[in-house]
Amino acid sequence: MNNVQNAITVGVGDLKITQTPNGLKTLLGSCIGIVLHDPINRIGGLLHIMLPKKNGNDLKITKYANTGLPFFIYQMVTHAGASRGALYAKIFGGAKMFETNGLLNIGESNEQEVRRILKEERINIVASRTGGTKGYNILFDTGTGEVACRIFGESVIVY
Repeated sequence: MNNVQNAITVGVGDLKITQTPNGLKTLLGSCIGIVLHDPINRIGGLLHIMLPKKNGNDLKITKYANTGLPFFIYQMVTHAGASRGALYAKIFGGAKMFETNGLLNIGESNEQEVRRILKEERINIVASRTGGTKGYNILFDTGTGEVACRIFGESVIVY
């Protein structure tokens, strides 16, 4: 993680793509952070999705896995110059932040939708850390592809 000279913050429902030596960082709860990396061109991106599926007229497609993730892949390849065949993914977050009395677990639903889409897009998930009941802090090094992940109250683990 020593290669990161500038860490760009990615907010909820946001997407950022950059090249080395820049890094990307975000905080996650029930949201999922999806890292896509092209190790050949050293291009990386981070999408911070909030919900699994878009419904209604919300124009911010990057808040939702089913609209944001295909858009993210398209942006990486078409506009950022990533090689489609070289892309791999790492996913983080999806915690159960609130007790819902047996109702929908948003974090789990987010993770399932992200995994479904990545499988459909034939992009391998090479690392993941999801679930639990605490928030996540991640920092992605676009040069090495490493992601430093810290669950609040725990030590950092590099993926």
